[in-house]
Amino acid sequence: MISFGYLVIIFLVLASASLMRFRSISSQSRPVRKDHSHLMILLGSGGHTGEMLRMIDSIDLSKFSNRTWVYTSGDAMSIEKARVYEKGDSRSYQFVEVPRARKVGEGLLSTMKSSFISGWACVNLLLMAPDLILTNGPGTAVIICGIAYILKFFGILTTRIVYIESLARVEDLSLSGKLLRPICNRFIVQWPQLAAKYPGSEYFGIMV
Repeated sequence: MISFGYLVIIFLVLASASLMRFRSISSQSRPVRKDHSHLMILLGSGGHTGEMLRMIDSIDLSKFSNRTWVYTSGDAMSIEKARVYEKGDSRSYQFVEVPRARKVGEGLLSTMKSSFISGWACVNLLLMAPDLILTNGPGTAVIICGIAYILKFFGILTTRIVYIESLARVEDLSLSGKLLRPICNRFIVQWPQLAAKYPGSEYFGIMV
């Protein structure tokens, strides 16, 4: 298990890399955006994708003229489910793969390397400047949302982050939830006891 302090160090390194990346393009002319409806949905294995697809059933995705589905390398099941879910004009959505930050049984040094590679890919991903990131806590979400928050802090992004905790988390938050709760614009749980335990959390009942 990687400690919280180690994650902070990774974030600081990635923050420096991301700021340099954005500064390198700041002098270039950028096209004016014609809409403000870019939704980025973070998928993940272990049931995260299935829950996410059920949760967004109540959302009219056509309202988002640009949708980006993000999945990690090797997660063929998630991308297949998302492809089946999307049935509209293929120009309105895209699928983006990011390297996995950590593999089961991976050593510390190897984890540092793979985390940095994954983080750099996430920096490039956020160059898309999504208006909203929707996540329910797969591992890669910690890196993506962490970098997005840092870039928001420096005024580079205005992305809103919405986190919906997994239905399986009944008495306590997941590790991803604990790490991301302080930086989310909205943090939603599916059990009343969690809403009572964590002030600022929102509860609307079971959403899957």
